[in-house]
Amino acid sequence: MAHKQQLIQFIADTIEEVTLGQTQAASVSAGQRLLDDLGLDSLDYATVLLSCEQWLGIAIDEDGIDWRTVATVEELADFFLEQRP
Repeated sequence: MAHKQQLIQFIADTIEEVTLGQTQAASVSAGQRLLDDLGLDSLDYATVLLSCEQWLGIAIDEDGIDWRTVATVEELADFFLEQRP
């Protein structure tokens, strides 16, 4: 089972990958907003979501989820941790 800090680090590493190194994982903090602060676009955001699902071995039913309420790195980590069985 992943812990919150491990998941935040995984998200940061994935952000570095999807931005092709333009955003370094070491510069990503839990309170940063994925779209606004880190400059991810919707495709980058979707890639991070899918990577988290795969890493955690869970599938998210995305219907009915207001993704705008999951804006920061920490909110995304919390969301995924809440979805674990």
